[in-house]
Amino acid sequence: MILFLYGEDAYRSKKKLDEIRAKFLRDLDPSGLNLQQLDGETATVDEMRAAVSAAPFLAKKRLLVLTDAIGSASKKEAEALAELMDAVPEDTILVVRERVGAGELEDAPAYEKIKGGKFYPEFKPLGPKELQAWILAEAKERGAEFQKDGLAAYLPLAGTDTWKIAGELDALSATAHAAGTGRITAEQVRSLAHLQAEQSVFDLLDAVGTRRADQAVKLLDALLEQGESEVALLSRLQGHVRGLLVAADLSVLGQATKERLAREIGVHPFAAAKLVSQSRYFKPHELERLYVKLIDADEQLKRGGWPKPRAALDLFLAELVS
Repeated sequence: MILFLYGEDAYRSKKKLDEIRAKFLRDLDPSGLNLQQLDGETATVDEMRAAVSAAPFLAKKRLLVLTDAIGSASKKEAEALAELMDAVPEDTILVVRERVGAGELEDAPAYEKIKGGKFYPEFKPLGPKELQAWILAEAKERGAEFQKDGLAAYLPLAGTDTWKIAGELDALSATAHAAGTGRITAEQVRSLAHLQAEQSVFDLLDAVGTRRADQAVKLLDALLEQGESEVALLSRLQGHVRGLLVAADLSVLGQATKERLAREIGVHPFAAAKLVSQSRYFKPHELERLYVKLIDADEQLKRGGWPKPRAALDLFLAELVS
């Protein structure tokens, strides 16, 4: 039997792998003597073949976990690896885990062999609605739940990195349990230091989106003093202005809803609603000019073309005022 776990969302594929291992140890081999894991980036095909063909020891099945073998295989190894997929005995459960998506695996012979078999769906990055449902489910697994204001405070700060979100939910759930309620409030969300820093970035983006240049300068100063890099801030500004530009273009077409924008640029509807509202502070040609300026500033900054990195940000804010 081959179980195939793959996709860019490595946290969720790792969680599924942990569930498979736990079930194997619980139901088939509590001793763990028949559980083996190989790193496909370092193991040879001969080592993989030997592990696949090994017989179970005092158990009905073996579980072999093979990670990142397909994506890292050379051309010579790729064919041998594909042949190996046909040689898995009935008493071996082979779990193939790849931390990349179908786009990076589609030319690999082994991928062609197993993609149509018994496998779990590709773990793609979650869309806004899927992400919200996943966050609520993960909080529930930790014995916590979001109050309405807590969820509204957290979602715009969550991002899409499930590893990061899982760590934040660990901290938020622990805080909620310590409070004796198990309910995550907006105040608890704001109490996390790194979320406070993220909130400051969102405040900067809001100031830019509503053309409050004086406030943007103050927030920029504070963020740079906290250790934020000019490159990172330019990247965030570039993404925000791009979102405003897409919202403005949709507005011209009479289609500027938060749901449509969320689908177009892959953000949560809360964030999309802000972009739709803020796009009304600009004319489309102004946003086009700002976006081009940001791209140019970012390229020059990465090439070391500014006497001081801060100058790239100051130029953008000057453009915002004009």
